[in-house]
Amino acid sequence: MAVAGDDDFGSLDDSAILQAYEDYEQSQDEEMGGGGSVATTSSDGKAEDASGSGINMKSGIKIIIQHEEQGTGSSNNVKTGEQSTLANWIYEENNTIITESVRGVRSKYINTSDLQMQEWCEQQMIYNIGAKMGMIPQLITDEGAVVPVKEIQLTTPAMKAGTEVHKKKDLEVNSYVNVAVSTHGDSFALKLLNTIQHIKHLVMGASCIREVTIFSMPFDYGFMMMGIVDELRMNEHEELELVEVKTRSNRFKPLSKAQVRTHNLQAMVYKQIIDDLTTGVVDGNLVLEKMRLDPKHVLDEKVLEHARALDVAGRTLGDIMTTMLDQFRFLPRVSSMVVEYYPSDKDKAYKELLSSRRVDFDEAWLKKRLETHFGFWRGEREVSGVDIEELWKCNMCQFVDACHWRKRKNDECVKKMNQKK
Repeated sequence: MAVAGDDDFGSLDDSAILQAYEDYEQSQDEEMGGGGSVATTSSDGKAEDASGSGINMKSGIKIIIQHEEQGTGSSNNVKTGEQSTLANWIYEENNTIITESVRGVRSKYINTSDLQMQEWCEQQMIYNIGAKMGMIPQLITDEGAVVPVKEIQLTTPAMKAGTEVHKKKDLEVNSYVNVAVSTHGDSFALKLLNTIQHIKHLVMGASCIREVTIFSMPFDYGFMMMGIVDELRMNEHEELELVEVKTRSNRFKPLSKAQVRTHNLQAMVYKQIIDDLTTGVVDGNLVLEKMRLDPKHVLDEKVLEHARALDVAGRTLGDIMTTMLDQFRFLPRVSSMVVEYYPSDKDKAYKELLSSRRVDFDEAWLKKRLETHFGFWRGEREVSGVDIEELWKCNMCQFVDACHWRKRKNDECVKKMNQKK
């Protein structure tokens, strides 16, 4: 029986925000199809090691609420011009706090799902992660008031449909057993054990393995990336093939260039991570350091039971990490990548393949995209929205009315027009 655990991350200064972020991490794991063949539950929801990010997000939100009350008062207390200036200041401050808070919690490692959202629209990614941490973006009304965006859907119907398809395909080859754990070290060890069993199955002739946790620091850019691959299988030439599963609400509409680009990026990142693992360049201790986990952590007896069932020796988290990395050396590098598309509009959609396409690995393009995205996480540039050619994406975004990127671009256009007068 394979095992898996909840996502792990470092502690922040504020435990309430940390808990909100843990809820976000868990929701991300569920949206990506779960963590493996045995679901686990964490009993304490606290990280083992606290290093702090230096960002007090809770106090930031409190400040915004106080200013909002002042800025939305009657005109008897605040003149119209002053109210408009204050409203804009509050709006800008709110966006800054959300952006810096999200950047802070991703200072150590980035989920591949975040990178995919970033490729689609970086500003939307910030708002999505912020909302799942309880930080709701604000908008300025026509009257000059600052109010939170209402009716935020943390999980959209499209996301639910995609999760359901992934879950059904996962259950075709995996089964789940609940394992209660009390620390993040134990939870992550279960994920590693799950991956060990997956690899053993594939090496021993299984047709495919699904929902496989992987991680590395691609191209030594300084960021550890973690994701869950939908499927790995050996093709007819005994070569390793990577499969990504996507759902479509409109089975007849062609894929947009933006969709193709986003899906290609995710597949290429996964290939690079797996190739790093199979060639032995991943440093297990560095991975645990990035996640603020102790390799000397002695695992709970319930976790060790699963380890012994897999003939995995050792008692510490570092021992399990070493075994998992050794197992990947039995696999070849990824030779091909495929994206498969399934409908999301009926119960048995996961069995009806609409189409599939191959992805060619382009290392130069991948490095360029990663450098661009990592530039934001390093704080080297401000958050960016969509290009003008892809403004159609905004019609599907629930943050469109509060979007800082759109407002800034609109203000720039108004300023240029006024200068021409």
